[in-house]
Amino acid sequence: MGVFDVVEPLDPEAFSQWWLVAGIALALAGVALLVGPWLATRLRRRRRARPAGGDVAEPPSRSAVALEEIDRIEAAWKADALTDRAAAQGIVAAVKRFAGGEAATLTLLDLRLRGDLPNLVAVIEAAYPVEFGVVGEGDVLDLARRARDAVGIVRPALAPQTPVVNLDELP
Repeated sequence: MGVFDVVEPLDPEAFSQWWLVAGIALALAGVALLVGPWLATRLRRRRRARPAGGDVAEPPSRSAVALEEIDRIEAAWKADALTDRAAAQGIVAAVKRFAGGEAATLTLLDLRLRGDLPNLVAVIEAAYPVEFGVVGEGDVLDLARRARDAVGIVRPALAPQTPVVNLDELP
């Protein structure tokens, strides 16, 4: 057979009807693989968007969450489940999370240099003797009280800023 010879088309009756059924089944399977996940995600989104029924309670405010966490830490400390140091670290972490933004990762020096969160700085300064020294019961209670006061005053969602450190101005 040469390159330019004309090939006669095959007679459709020479093929089994099962090939047609198999081809249609493969095409339907391909469409199902494309449409199935798309449809499933749309239905899942719709289910999440609708409340289950009745009024939906609003999520607690950030200050309520922080105050609850401070109360929980204080209760665990009073029950001797936490050491003074662990309680102080937990209280400071709760207040930093409440302040939001980069406050959770900034050191005391960085927060002092920023100057826009004096109440948060006061809580961290009050925590240092508790975290690093030998203290009595009143110090953790005082720290928890200061933290509650700071949560009521500190503005959340600290805007990201990069502090500039001038080593000549440090104490």
